[in-house]
Amino acid sequence: MLYQVQNNFSKILLLTLILFLTPEVARSQGLEWKLAQKPDYVPVATSPREQLIEVAQHYKIPMGIEWINKVDEKMRPSTLTAQPTVMSMLQSILERVPDYSVEIKDGVVSIKSTSFAAHPQNFLNLTLPEYNISNDNVFGAEAALRGQILRTLHPERYLRGSNGGYGYGVPRDDNFDLKKISISGKNLSVRDVLNLIASRNGNALWIVDMIPSKRMRNEPFFAQPCLNNFCWQIIPLSGSEATGVR
Repeated sequence: MLYQVQNNFSKILLLTLILFLTPEVARSQGLEWKLAQKPDYVPVATSPREQLIEVAQHYKIPMGIEWINKVDEKMRPSTLTAQPTVMSMLQSILERVPDYSVEIKDGVVSIKSTSFAAHPQNFLNLTLPEYNISNDNVFGAEAALRGQILRTLHPERYLRGSNGGYGYGVPRDDNFDLKKISISGKNLSVRDVLNLIASRNGNALWIVDMIPSKRMRNEPFFAQPCLNNFCWQIIPLSGSEATGVR
């Protein structure tokens, strides 16, 4: 009996240590719980892209969305019906765009096109030699990511370092200005870093829109519907900044 009690205690202690040492495990378990709950809300948006954002914001689900914009795509608006779980609701949304998949990765719900996710012209697959930030906020993490992308592709331009900065409005109620993000790693993809930024912040989703029929100017990647190369949106799940951000 004593041996059994000690054995059970050891297992509990080991599990506690694992959860303490690997916060990503705890985040993933919390995320799985959110996805398994019975929905109490159905999105009012009619496009799959906006429905995904609406679900993420209502249920506070960190999410990464790789959305493929097709110039000739004309999709019939549709409303959703009630589903048994939040995950099944996401899957129901993606039934209208059957090329997409959903999975949990790095503490984030990852939604991407199976045809273009691994494509070499998808800049999210670009491998960064290293990426390091310590106790920074979302804006600092974004600036560091954009700088590392450019240094990776064009190291000759940054032999003497680089200048730059970023700004944001204050005060904020979405936690994007809180210095709570620390990431250190080698050979991370751009997708990996965006996932980690969203996961570490805890109140964010990211979305990248790509147009495979076009290319970036001076870069070998799919174009995006923005003026600058390598653009993404990091959207708060809650807070006043979450309203109307698309």
